[in-house]
Amino acid sequence: MTRINIHHIARIEGHGNVEIKLNKGKIEDIKLVTVEPARFFEAIVGGRHYDDIALIVSRICGICSPNHTVTGLLAVEDALGIEVSRRTQLLRQLLVYGSFIQNHTTHLYFLSAPDYFKTSSIFPLAEESPKLLQQALELKRLGNDLCAAVGGRPVHPVNAVVGGFSSEPDPMTLQVLAARLRATLNNAIQTVEIFAKFDIPDFHPMREKLALHAPNTYTILADSPEVKITALNSVRQFEPSDYHSYIKEHLQPERGNAKFSLLEAKEDDGAGIPYMVGALARINMNWDALMPVAASAAKAAMKAGFRQDADNPYFNNLCQAIELVDALQRCAALCDELALNYLEQQGVIASPKEINTVEAVGKAASEAPRGTLFYSIGLDKEGRVSSGDVITPTAQNLACIEADLRMLAPQLNDLPQEEMIMRIEQLIRAYDPCLSCAVH
Repeated sequence: MTRINIHHIARIEGHGNVEIKLNKGKIEDIKLVTVEPARFFEAIVGGRHYDDIALIVSRICGICSPNHTVTGLLAVEDALGIEVSRRTQLLRQLLVYGSFIQNHTTHLYFLSAPDYFKTSSIFPLAEESPKLLQQALELKRLGNDLCAAVGGRPVHPVNAVVGGFSSEPDPMTLQVLAARLRATLNNAIQTVEIFAKFDIPDFHPMREKLALHAPNTYTILADSPEVKITALNSVRQFEPSDYHSYIKEHLQPERGNAKFSLLEAKEDDGAGIPYMVGALARINMNWDALMPVAASAAKAAMKAGFRQDADNPYFNNLCQAIELVDALQRCAALCDELALNYLEQQGVIASPKEINTVEAVGKAASEAPRGTLFYSIGLDKEGRVSSGDVITPTAQNLACIEADLRMLAPQLNDLPQEEMIMRIEQLIRAYDPCLSCAVH
């Protein structure tokens, strides 16, 4: 019996190890261990006023902080019965999509691409293709600027408040952003072309996939009654407010402080099943709702073996690239609409002057770059938090990643140890995990 321990997997958010047990040279077991300390955000918000929630929960993640901000606000508004304006919804979409541009660019170029270029980091690639690196930096900067314009700063937004926004970008800022978004589309299309050409393992675990879904829209916020949580393979739908009935979290102390999530089996006596959230799940679910340029890029990628019902988790990175194209075109259209209606819509984003606090529990869901994010916030009669629950995308993907690693094991047997480790890390990075979020 031999053991291999991969300490601190490279090029992911947070810290995690992989423990491999070999029996006569064959992989007998693989365990993914999160070594981040617990951060207790669900307890930290206890007793705080609802106005404080967004600023606190945004600190769960430095990359998808807009998603935590907006989802926390949606949960509070659900508890208080607050309806926001259409303009507020558009600004929130713009803010969340800004985080998509930030995250997808960072992950694709700086964390994932080295796996396929056979390098250990971005630095050799930067020397070989400085123009490619410059394009990546421009995309990342654009995402930062978009979040700053809407949220007040690139990370941990301050402008988004209960019921609306404290301020918003002026028409000139929106028009400049729209022009920059359209000018950068070609770089994003090239990103799709690059990732479509990568040679990925032939691997088909056929996992259940979960994402927000509403008719005729690429859904990222559960901000209307039409939005449902959809499990693609089992053809199940449920309300975002009912997520506790379908998604069960559990701790595995031997795997660290992160919670693992399973989807309740359809049969009454069935065990929970691992499931995948993220770009691959969203593209599967919302293929027909992609913006025109993104749809064209997705169809072009089909020549390299990609398809609408793809089940290979390595395609998650290609789907992130397709979403990058979609986000750029979609955000340009959002900026156009917001700029056009700026004068007649002034004031409709303001937070309500009077809010009646009641004892209630609010539920909310959104699509963060890494997948579906769930929130539950309980308030007392004074408007202070009495309970809090957050299920992050990575906490949902962890069981799926580990199940995939075990299924991949036969393909790894007889490989040199260095290549075995690289292939294991490559699969983990395909999911774009954030282990810091998983120990929220």
